[in-house]
Formats: sequence, structure tokens, C-alpha cells
Amino acid sequence: MIAIRRYGIALVFVAVAFVSTLLLQRFFPYPFLFVFFAAVMASAWFGGSKPGFLAVLVSTLLVDYFFVPPFRTFAVDASDVAYFGSFIACAVVASWVSSSMRRTEEALRQARDQLEIRVAERTAELQKSVGELEEKERQRLLLENEKSALETERSALSDKLETRKAVDRAKGIFQRDLRISEEEAYRTLQRESQQRRRSMRDIAESVILNDNLKRGTQ
Repeated sequence: MIAIRRYGIALVFVAVAFVSTLLLQRFFPYPFLFVFFAAVMASAWFGGSKPGFLAVLVSTLLVDYFFVPPFRTFAVDASDVAYFGSFIACAVVASWVSSSMRRTEEALRQARDQLEIRVAERTAELQKSVGELEEKERQRLLLENEKSALETERSALSDKLETRKAVDRAKGIFQRDLRISEEEAYRTLQRESQQRRRSMRDIAESVILNDNLKRGTQ
């Protein structure tokens, strides 16, 4: 169906050239030289090489029959043989050049389309890779944040445990030396912390240090 349409287009171009030549022949001695060339080139361009050569064949017959003396015959005067032969040769060359240019343009278009497809595929792959890298980076940062939070929590728990040990030991010292209850010993530490504006752990460590010094001098 497509081939029939291409040949039909070639015949339409030749028919337009023929009608135009009939209208222009009173103004130009050989108007077919440019009108039929245009028809042949257009046929080869839009239809391809075979429809272009069909246009050459039909144009040659029409020119020979209607526009080359003797008219209304397919004979050619000896004086016009070279001219008519030149027309045929130029028409063939014009058809070949036009179809070649068309094939070249089609090849370039296909190459461009394939390149655009490859570029699109490569771009999609790169975007996917970038997305994966971003996701991995997000996961890494999340893990680092979780690790940091765990380390902070562990450090806080460790500090609380050391503080509790020191406070318990200091309470024991107060209970032993001052002969007071555990609650009174805790309140004493708390009061010392408030008065000196130091933490309970610092006060407890000071009590422990002083106790160690006393034991060392005894």
C-alpha cells in the first residue's frame, strides 16, 4: 500500500509538471527543462529511487511526445537527439541525487533517533544510579545518627551508673562516720551539692577522696 502511494505521488508530480509545461510553453521554448526536473527530484525525494526513475520514464515519454519535434510522435529529430539525451541524463542524475539525499537524511534521522534513545536510556540508568546512591547515603546517615544516639545514651547511662556508685559509697561513708541513716546521708550530700553548686557526683567523689586520704594517714 505504501509502495502504491509512492508511485502515485510520482505520477502526480509528473502530471503537475506536464500541465505546467503546457501552460508555459508559449513563454519558454523548452520549459520542461526545469519543470520536469523539479517533478523528478520531488518524486525521488518523497517516493524513493524507484518512483523517481518511474517519474524519469514518464517524463521522458511526455517530453518526447509533446515537446520535442516532431510533435505527437515518439521520434526525435537528429538536431534534437543530443538535447533530448541531455535531458534524459540530467533527469536520471537529478533523480539519483534526490533519492540519495533522501536516503542520507533518513539515515541521519534514524541515527539521531537511536542516539536520542541511547541518551534517554543512559540518562535513566544514571538517574537510577543517583537515586540508589542517594538512598544508600540516606541509610548511612540514618545509621550514623542511630549509632550516635546509642553512644550518647550509653554514655549517659554509664555516667548515671558511676554517679550512683559514687553517691552510694559517699552515703556509706557518712553513715559510718556520722552515724546517721541512709536517707540523712543522702540529704547531706544533696545539701552540700546545693551549697557548693556542684553536682552530686563531684561531692560524692570529694567525700570518697577525703576518706581515702584519712585512711592513708592512719
